[in-house]
Amino acid sequence: MESSTVSTVEDVTLARRGFYVTGTLILAPHHLVFSFIPTTANKPIDKTKAPIPREIWICYPIIERISKARGSSWINANNGNQDATPPPFLRNTTPPKESNDGASAGNSHMSSSTGNLQSNAEGTSEEKKVDMAESQPALTPMKQQSTGLHQKHNGRSHHHHSNGSGFTSSFGSSKMDHYSASHIRIQCKDFTYYSFDFANDGTCTDVFQKLSTLITLPKAKSDISKFYAFSYNPNKLEGGLTPKGWDLYSPEKEYSRLGLTAASDNKNTGVNDTEANENNEPEGFWRISSINNNYSFCSSYPRMFVVPSTISDNVLKHAGKFRSKQRIPVVVYRHKSSINGNVIARCAQPLVGLKLQNRSLQDEKLIGEIFQSQEREKVHRVKLLEEGGEDEGVSETGYNEQPQRNLIIDLRPIANAMAQHALGAGTESIDNYRGRAVGGGNESPDSNSRIVDKIFCNIDNIHVMRDSLNKLTTILNDLDKYPLQNQDGSSNQGFPLLQQSLTKTQWLHRLSIILQSVDRITKSIHLNNTNVVIHCSDGWDRTSQVSALSQLCLDPYYRTIEGFMTLVEKEWVSFGFKFAMRSDHGGCIGAKYSNSNSNQSKKRQNDVDTQDSEAPQSQSQVLQQSQAVTSQLSSNGAKVASFLQRAATHIKNTAVSASNQASEIDIEDGKLSFSGSSYNGSSEKSPIFHQFLDCVYQLYRQHPSKFEFNSRFLKRLFYHHYSCQYGTFLCNSERELEEIHKLQNSTISVWDYFNSRTAEFTNPTYVKNDNEEDDGVLFFNFTDIKWWFELYGRSDEEMNGLSNSLDRKFASMKLNR
Repeated sequence: MESSTVSTVEDVTLARRGFYVTGTLILAPHHLVFSFIPTTANKPIDKTKAPIPREIWICYPIIERISKARGSSWINANNGNQDATPPPFLRNTTPPKESNDGASAGNSHMSSSTGNLQSNAEGTSEEKKVDMAESQPALTPMKQQSTGLHQKHNGRSHHHHSNGSGFTSSFGSSKMDHYSASHIRIQCKDFTYYSFDFANDGTCTDVFQKLSTLITLPKAKSDISKFYAFSYNPNKLEGGLTPKGWDLYSPEKEYSRLGLTAASDNKNTGVNDTEANENNEPEGFWRISSINNNYSFCSSYPRMFVVPSTISDNVLKHAGKFRSKQRIPVVVYRHKSSINGNVIARCAQPLVGLKLQNRSLQDEKLIGEIFQSQEREKVHRVKLLEEGGEDEGVSETGYNEQPQRNLIIDLRPIANAMAQHALGAGTESIDNYRGRAVGGGNESPDSNSRIVDKIFCNIDNIHVMRDSLNKLTTILNDLDKYPLQNQDGSSNQGFPLLQQSLTKTQWLHRLSIILQSVDRITKSIHLNNTNVVIHCSDGWDRTSQVSALSQLCLDPYYRTIEGFMTLVEKEWVSFGFKFAMRSDHGGCIGAKYSNSNSNQSKKRQNDVDTQDSEAPQSQSQVLQQSQAVTSQLSSNGAKVASFLQRAATHIKNTAVSASNQASEIDIEDGKLSFSGSSYNGSSEKSPIFHQFLDCVYQLYRQHPSKFEFNSRFLKRLFYHHYSCQYGTFLCNSERELEEIHKLQNSTISVWDYFNSRTAEFTNPTYVKNDNEEDDGVLFFNFTDIKWWFELYGRSDEEMNGLSNSLDRKFASMKLNR
């Protein structure tokens, strides 16, 4: 089926959440569209006017899983009862509660049965009306409307659209032959679920094959230009914006704002191939290096990054050999509101090797200079004050008198980090990084050595996170087939069992662990005079999460709409988070995949070296590596070797178990897996950016007045990092985005979508920080974690009922004291 063709199927029944409606299914080049005439059971019929059809739009990249089965999905959900009707509490729903930003508390509480089929990507019906008014032209009757889809969707912001009422609550009136019917079940990445019933299996099979082809076309063709972003035309609001979203983030401007480079120093990239004279330091303490101007030094790093001015590019070249993927330690944040100006640096794991004795003097010098440059800068500022100069309003007695601390944070569980030694990587030997402190004399080394410590944060890898989300989506998928109910008609007696199942997914527990790490970093920097170096394995998953969240808490600028966009561009897009691979753009589990397509994908993956350091490996590889570790470490004692062997086996078994959940996998190359002719998913897919947004939501929920944006902003950003409607999240690195695909010239930035609708995403309760006692730093409770029920399309009581009940009980106890 050619991508320019539009297929239309009449008399298709959409079933969702116990309701159904019959209409027309349209397979457009970039969207599945379901058009229907709403029923008028509760409204007088105006025979003088033609009925206006409603539409639901589903973009193909948002579809995560499709399946085809015989029989009607409605009958299957009701145990074969053709005359089944929804429970009374669904036919008489109550209006939604309002949240802080004026959005609905959950799309499962719609005021009409329509809401049960609407997508939770848009939220409330009120929010839908805004988007519909912007992007949906007046619809002609169905036959004419179908023809119109051949035209380019000019200016439409295609989300899941459905407006108005008119869904039927009884299936008995359908003309469908339930014994010859078949249905297609669609599960979306934004936690919406749809079942389409077809009158006969032949039609269903044809639609399933065409839908599979359309969804997987960009991946099958290995052509990023097949995504909607390349044919999307901005609407008037987006098209009239200046400056454009692509121009929003400027590294020079941002690093200057942080005080890492002076505005006049932007042209100066510092020392190049000769060592800096430490006795005659450059004017600045930091510089933007030019070593990666053409991305030849590190393909996954940005073109510009900040290093100490005392470190030459030649030192950086040698230091790169000691870090995974050449991702050396670079400075990304300076805490201006701290009187000591402590910094955050990020990098990848060190390559310490099998013997655990490899070291790099250049890497040690680089990290040492990151620590010392901050100390030198502080001493310089004190000297200026003593000489009567002014320095940003900081008083002479205002400096933190605590000793200077430095912290290397390995975000992985210790077993995972130790297992990496079997792969030639691992974790730092901390004694190698305890050099002389600034101002050290000829005393013993111990008396003047830097205070450098290391901690592990126990954040699991991408495979464990994917497994946790899969458990959650399975529960939500089962819930969506028919709303939760009890025989006595009550709607909440089953909630404790549901919440028990949700707890077993461990999703909230893993969010809490991430936020615990952020809490430690935030307090260390702001309260304990600490510089921080963060890394995980390759430095683009957990490192991006924790680095961005820490900066969000430390700097109130990042809690503004513009600042948050800058933060995402800086910490995620420019530092090489693999959006395309983690989102599995163009992949759909269960989609029919031809042999030629699967072979192309396998070859493409084998040609590109982008595999994670913690990617799954075969059992023979694990045993081989473990035996190598044992032999290499025989001189260091059997206990150490035994521990590493167990650790290596543990981490690899965990990864393999998480990645091989799909049954009957015939081909597995560590990237894409196929079962026969069906796509079984990618082992590289993981909800890392989803977790980040969920953590931001937890912070927003605890301190709503500290954020300029609302929860709808986070929901729409979640949706669009999957939608492939804009170019921002289509690639795996800044190099791919700017140099290879040149998306800035051929696509629209996602920030244009948000900047053209700022009123929708602005939090009315926001209070701008004005010299508060905490200097704008956000402190939070990492144990106070709730389900983001709006995102998951359920009610607060369904997902958080027990937790809310305990909160109310504790609040009552405090009042009664």
